[in-house]
Amino acid sequence: MTSPFLTGPRPLPPAESIRAARSRLTKITSLLLHPSPDNAEECGSLLEDVATHLSSAASALRASGIAADARLRGEVEQLRGEVKILALAFAETDRLLSGWARNLGVKAGGYTERGTSAPLMLIKKVEVKG
Repeated sequence: MTSPFLTGPRPLPPAESIRAARSRLTKITSLLLHPSPDNAEECGSLLEDVATHLSSAASALRASGIAADARLRGEVEQLRGEVKILALAFAETDRLLSGWARNLGVKAGGYTERGTSAPLMLIKKVEVKG
């Protein structure tokens, strides 16, 4: 007799995994329209779910080897392409925001981008009160 505690959740059939991945990608797109720290965190979590569902679907399709699954295989590849584009967009956004934050810190801190002190700026106007 097999213990129910030793078995994990049953994997979804490929078509259901693909639907779940597509649903999460739609949710990510919706969240990206309203940027916020909470939405960014949720997008990251959803993107991990998408990758898990796609991996599960791809494994099941490879194991089945049935030619009738060609349509599902195409859907998995299309979704993988969409995930790749999203991942690249996230990476580029992170690079852009990191550079922007670094430049703000440099300007506010009085340093150059290389970490050296910014040159002193002489003011030609002097006012003496007395």
